[in-house]
Amino acid sequence: MTSHHSIFIHPGVPGESLTADMATAFGTRLLPVARGPADCSADLGGTGLELGLSHDYVEDRGIPFDRYQVIASLWDFGGYRERASAEHIFNRLAELRRYWPALVFDVQAVIATAAPPKRETFPPPPSGVMDEL
Repeated sequence: MTSHHSIFIHPGVPGESLTADMATAFGTRLLPVARGPADCSADLGGTGLELGLSHDYVEDRGIPFDRYQVIASLWDFGGYRERASAEHIFNRLAELRRYWPALVFDVQAVIATAAPPKRETFPPPPSGVMDEL
């Protein structure tokens, strides 16, 4: 698998609202995917986007990926627009001020994070986690 940029997003519900916001940020309609790990995908002139409304990533290197409900992965098919596209979508979601987006490269390096006003950097743990500690 090649390196790529991803945006982890919380909350991911309602899915219709997030999908609409992602389509607006990406500048095109997201289409449902019949099979595979993605729920929706889009192609914007050589940059591909796959949106998964769930994922199996867990905390890694201090980044609580498991607190994010959704992952959007971007790949560039031959050009150099992938990071610019990922940054554009990240910035658009951050401007809405209702999501916690985290822009990462190859699920190894965090490039940027954002949070709704007056909230912590990362989303809160899922309900019940604090009770177990």
